Amino acid sequence: MTGALSGLAPFPLLILLGIFFGVLKIFDLQNARTFNLFIFYIAIPCVIFQEVTKSNLAGIKFGLLSSYFVMQTIAGFIAFYATHKFFSRTKAEAVIWGLTVALSNHVLIILPLSQIFFEDNISLHVSSIIVMDSVILISIVTLGLEYVSKTKVDLRKYSQGLLKNPLIIAVVISVFAKSSGITFDESVVEVVTANLAQTTMPIGLISIGIILSHNFNRILTRLTVTISFLKLLFAPIVLVIITGLFYQSYYPTEFLGTLLVSLGPSGAFSLALCAAYDVNPSVIVRAIFITTLLSFIILTLFIGFILGAI
Repeated sequence: MTGALSGLAPFPLLILLGIFFGVLKIFDLQNARTFNLFIFYIAIPCVIFQEVTKSNLAGIKFGLLSSYFVMQTIAGFIAFYATHKFFSRTKAEAVIWGLTVALSNHVLIILPLSQIFFEDNISLHVSSIIVMDSVILISIVTLGLEYVSKTKVDLRKYSQGLLKNPLIIAVVISVFAKSSGITFDESVVEVVTANLAQTTMPIGLISIGIILSHNFNRILTRLTVTISFLKLLFAPIVLVIITGLFYQSYYPTEFLGTLLVSLGPSGAFSLALCAAYDVNPSVIVRAIFITTLLSFIILTLFIGFILGAI
């Protein structure tokens, strides 16, 4: 348990550092937006590039990925329906709430944790979920936002915009390089992308702290509690029901990685969509804050138990 606590300690401390900078007005919301743009356009694509080009794609369990996506679909749709019907949110905001539940903060938190505490095959599976979310989940959510935000969806323009998405560009380039047998070991490309990828976690968590420093009022509401329940309790239970009975026996290690991702807090990518579709992020960032705090407690217990069992 002590090892899990020490390994997790830097994550909340970085968020607190961001809150400190925000309270003292060293950084403001515009600075946080700039940090998030850097992460979206540069850092996360480098993470994807690193993980794909250095991974053993043959080790990916696509059955587990499919099951995880089914869980995301169920949890995300329930979040969309609940926020739109029972909390009277617009369809655009409800779509983003659905993503907030379906998407874990795997790039900033879960992937680094898997690399610290577990074997490479668990990190590989976490990386495969990141790639799947980047290509499939975010694409579906973006199309949904286009549909509910406009009277007519221009599929041609949507497709062109999708091809300009830095996450998808990173996936295409890295998969092409991997399938073509191109290696970047000890090259300038490898050094640059590796160093940029390492900035994702600290900058992302500090940015969350800055945003939180401006949104501390009314953190606990019926909506934020509902979202926290769906994200941290309902979604993992659905995942265990869908995949646990079969895959835990056949792929126990990979299933452990899948479950680890499901226990992560809500993904901060929702904040980027709020800016793009003119949705007020104040309540969403509070839900991210609550799920982050609760997730740290759950992850500490989970990792401590697994390490003790090993």
